[in-house]
Amino acid sequence: MLVDGAWLHDRLGDDELVICEVDERPLIYRLGHIPGAHCLDWRLDLQDPVTRDVPDQEAISRLWRRIGLAPGRTVVFYGDKSNWYACFAFWLFRLYGATRLLILDGGRQAWVREQRPLTREEPVENASTEVRVPRRRRDLRAGWRDVQAAIADGVQLLDVRTPAEYRGDVLTEAGYPEEAAQRPGHIPGALSVPWDIAVGEDGRILADEALRARMASRGVDLAAPAITYCRIGERSAHTWFVLHELLGVRTRNYDGSWTEWGSMIGMPVSLGERP
Repeated sequence: MLVDGAWLHDRLGDDELVICEVDERPLIYRLGHIPGAHCLDWRLDLQDPVTRDVPDQEAISRLWRRIGLAPGRTVVFYGDKSNWYACFAFWLFRLYGATRLLILDGGRQAWVREQRPLTREEPVENASTEVRVPRRRRDLRAGWRDVQAAIADGVQLLDVRTPAEYRGDVLTEAGYPEEAAQRPGHIPGALSVPWDIAVGEDGRILADEALRARMASRGVDLAAPAITYCRIGERSAHTWFVLHELLGVRTRNYDGSWTEWGSMIGMPVSLGERP
């Protein structure tokens, strides 16, 4: 599911590829992006603009037509933050049944660092494109009731936030006040598995053996199903991608994450280092 910059560079202009950039802030795309890449706005395209939920079937159909995701075409996602939001888009498209999906390893920063071409020219929208009907799968997403059931059943929960967030030292990281929950802490029983243990200093995902070793060092059982969560679901989508797509672990993403759980009345909360 991972491709490198050389692979994508050699295929720029390929009609069978749809390239999508997904950043924390869309302005980054407009400063320069991979030639032919579409901009997916994290807040407008990948979420419902009114309710805190994923887009509905009709909205996904419009998005797929806009980017020209015709049957048989492959989507390559990339973005900033070592592909947090790109992995969320990957998860969302997979959730709605898309199968031909790839991630540009290292994301935007790797492409820029390798001095590969950028442009400010935006591709023409493909409003008339015929697309397959999106069908939402039930096995890739967890809601808060699923998490409650997981606690009771002993399904492993993986908290991929920073250790300070996990311990309850802070409500949210500096710079993200809009993502703060009402209470700090973590879901009882959840393991602390920071998302960045899966990447190297260059933002690229580690090789299989290293991934397995780092997951094991955090107590993750790669033979058992898992649910990932973070603060709003984008970092947990990155870990979901690593586990589900690369390591073959049956994993669901709890995209409601701590912003939902830590704000609901009566939900159990743990503090400190221990699960």
